[in-house]
Amino acid sequence: MDALRVVGAWAAFAVFHSLTLSEGYERRVRDRVGDRSFDAYHRLVFTVYSAVVFVLLLLYLRTIPDRPFYRLEGLARLLFHGIQLAGCAFLLWTPWDLKEFLGFRQWERWRKGESTQPGRNDRLFTGKAYGVVRHPLYLGCSVILLFHPVQTRNSAISTAMIVLYFYVGTFLEERRLVNKFGDAYRDYQEKVPRFLPLRWGTRSQ
Repeated sequence: MDALRVVGAWAAFAVFHSLTLSEGYERRVRDRVGDRSFDAYHRLVFTVYSAVVFVLLLLYLRTIPDRPFYRLEGLARLLFHGIQLAGCAFLLWTPWDLKEFLGFRQWERWRKGESTQPGRNDRLFTGKAYGVVRHPLYLGCSVILLFHPVQTRNSAISTAMIVLYFYVGTFLEERRLVNKFGDAYRDYQEKVPRFLPLRWGTRSQ
């Protein structure tokens, strides 16, 4: 029963997060606040309430009884840490703008009267780690989580749920990207694997 509570908590967060990123939700918010206000504040507001909900999720998970699952030592522990470092290096090889990701740059462009200027997310970038997989941030974070040498039951379930959500989220995200970039993104899908650096069945990975 405790394990199901962990699964349910992460599933609820995934549904909430996906709905607030959906195109339907975006259209409704744009209709209410207008394009200028949406472009200026939405990402920043989304970051704030997502962070609040995430903290509440973690606090709830702490109330669920837990027990050790495994603890690696010696060479195995060093190997896992080495793989985690590789995941960190992959993240560092992924060009991304933290201020853009959090929504600060969108607000700054609006404040300076540059809201019509394209941001980092308005351009299709396919170099560096994006030339290896289409979602390098998800892959790098997944590697770091999966190869942690110490896991409890709840942390192992949480890791599995997060990685699953990352993978499922790629399909939702790519639907938006195809709508945004059209044939350019479809060509990119044909050339670069989705989640794993494997070349066969590129679209479905």
